Amino acid sequence: MNLISAIGKFSDYLINEKNYSKHTLMNYVRDLNDLYRFIAKNIEDKNAKIELRYIDEDTLKNFLASFVLNSDIKYSKRTISRKISTLKSFYKFLNRKKIFAENPSRNLIFPKLPKNLPQVLDETSLKELLDSKKLFSDNIWGQRDRAIMELLYSSGIRISELINLTIDKIDFDNCTIRVKGKGRKERIIPVGLIAVGAISAYLEKRDEYFTERGVEIDSGVVFNAKNGKKLYPALLNRLTNDYISKISEIKKKSPHVLRHSFATHLLNHGADIRAVKDLLGHSSLSTTQIYTHVSVDRLKDVYIMARKKLDKQRQSVV
Repeated sequence: MNLISAIGKFSDYLINEKNYSKHTLMNYVRDLNDLYRFIAKNIEDKNAKIELRYIDEDTLKNFLASFVLNSDIKYSKRTISRKISTLKSFYKFLNRKKIFAENPSRNLIFPKLPKNLPQVLDETSLKELLDSKKLFSDNIWGQRDRAIMELLYSSGIRISELINLTIDKIDFDNCTIRVKGKGRKERIIPVGLIAVGAISAYLEKRDEYFTERGVEIDSGVVFNAKNGKKLYPALLNRLTNDYISKISEIKKKSPHVLRHSFATHLLNHGADIRAVKDLLGHSSLSTTQIYTHVSVDRLKDVYIMARKKLDKQRQSVV
């Protein structure tokens, strides 16, 4: 089989069997198309089909090296790591489906990635954000934004999960929401009473606001932009950045900061890591474990501060 046909079959598999999102699918296909262009560029017969049997381990290594040695664009280790992951998944699929027997990606080694701990807001800053009567305006958009911030921190959901959340997926009586995460896996998440109340207050005003202005809205989703359509990632990122900037000087101010804070604060208060894993929609416990490092760092900070106080007291006695 040739490479183009194999990529097509792999793409169908990701859509129909793995239920991957458009974003994830695009990344996989883009990486494999990069491989195709790299090989096509280096063969003499430009009309020849690239057969899988002609792609060996050296070809894949040279392909990856082309990104490392690229003088125009500096590719990160994380990007290279993702491309290796794509190649391994691609050949694993071909082997499992008995499309191709060899696996030239088997010996590819992932680059060592730096361990970047997620940035979180401390509980005092979050209280300042969510309890403030000055940060959020009294109009419909202030009510919407307050509901968004409350929901992000109360549930730890992802950007895409909040944007696509529909009203019928909220159980207002039992304070739960039902969301579709990665791989279209559905999970039920408990939500705080304050967050549910903020959503209800916003929805009570929303339909009246748009009806008075004759604006047709996407009434199925919970959160709308000013044009009546559902929110989009750039808008949600901008909103979150604006509000967090008012109460904190941390570098990253995306909606994911509230997700990280949700997980970290739960663990700090004794939540079971497996429960936090399920709440976040992680498929692997190792993904959730990064938040335990944040908690340990916090314990170290507390210990150091306490130790300094004790040392000062001892010195004053001496």
